[in-house]
Amino acid sequence: MTQDQCTFSNDKGFSKPLPRCPKKASGPKLKDVLLNVRKLEFRANASGDWPFDRQELIRDLVRGKRSLSDPTLQAILLDWIESEDYNKFMDLETGEVVYAQSAKRGNKVYATRKTKKRDLIKSALDDRIFDYPVPGFRNRRRTRLLLVTVNFDRSKFTAEEAWAALRSTKVEDLDCEFNVLNRLNANFRKIFGPHGTLISKEAQSSGYPAPHIILLLDDPVTVERHVGKGGKVTWRLVEERILNRIGKGPLMRKLSKTDYRKAIDMNPIWRHGFIDFEGIVKEERGKSGRDTVTYAFKYIVKCLTEDGSSSIKGIRDINSVDNPKVRTMLFTHMGNKCFRTRDVSFGKGFKDRIGLLPEAKKDSQSKWKRIRTITGYERDLVESYNQQAALLRLRSSLESSREAIT
Repeated sequence: MTQDQCTFSNDKGFSKPLPRCPKKASGPKLKDVLLNVRKLEFRANASGDWPFDRQELIRDLVRGKRSLSDPTLQAILLDWIESEDYNKFMDLETGEVVYAQSAKRGNKVYATRKTKKRDLIKSALDDRIFDYPVPGFRNRRRTRLLLVTVNFDRSKFTAEEAWAALRSTKVEDLDCEFNVLNRLNANFRKIFGPHGTLISKEAQSSGYPAPHIILLLDDPVTVERHVGKGGKVTWRLVEERILNRIGKGPLMRKLSKTDYRKAIDMNPIWRHGFIDFEGIVKEERGKSGRDTVTYAFKYIVKCLTEDGSSSIKGIRDINSVDNPKVRTMLFTHMGNKCFRTRDVSFGKGFKDRIGLLPEAKKDSQSKWKRIRTITGYERDLVESYNQQAALLRLRSSLESSREAIT
């Protein structure tokens, strides 16, 4: 019997030759697979995961057990932003499997989606005129667009309490302010009448939130041109009825100069900190509707995971960042992530007023089915394994071709 044969014995003890035993197919070696997988380095020991219970983290932050200024929590956030997750999809017709990167605050997919949404709003605003001159007044106009900015008095709120106040729903077993922006918007409706609202929950470089609110009014209001320091042009409300109702009348302005905390406590619509109103007028050196929308989206459309000026590569934690704009950007993502708030939101009322029709729903069922989510490291392993397997198949094919020739 040759080496190309093997034998087996029957129950009578006779041996019978068989064809050559097939060799067990050998797959890629683990060391070869791992050699082509990216080496991941993390700032914290969470390995890029977000290891917190959603509600428990908010309770711990508000109660002072954790802090937004904690460098470990900040490092975990940066690791989470940089780590990649992929959704695994299967084509139900062909069985083909593809991987699509998941959107995370600050990554390329997330920034791209927010950029498309911003540009859609800007284009819709371009087709409409929201302000016009007041006859007989060179520096006055009527406008339907207002930008409102609010912040929180640090003697009343910690940064964590302020972020919790932006949530529209209460956290169980947590006694603190919440839903403050919806209540403010209800006051706007009483003062300005029907309107659409866009809210941007942005941070300050200190970590405190300072939301921006764009109001698109049905009935215009009168604003007056004001040139501030450095030639900055703003348009300010001038109607006495409105000024008194928003706490910006002559008496309240005088009080704010002598006792600003008392002025905050007496404000009829926002007693949590300062509030500012600016009319939006399309003019040279002024802030147009497009500029205002860009302003509201300015931090969330930046990609932090790609090389460039916004990259967080090499940043240890937020506390170590000196650039106030970068700190503001990172605290914006951190506050919204930790407190599960939407960074930019606008409802049907706002979309209707700028002519953004709702997207048509697809009737046909997609042939793609989501299987599960895997980490970037797992996907790298799969890709590396497939590459090594393909290389082995190629080598085997070449060897078979040589044997056939000889």
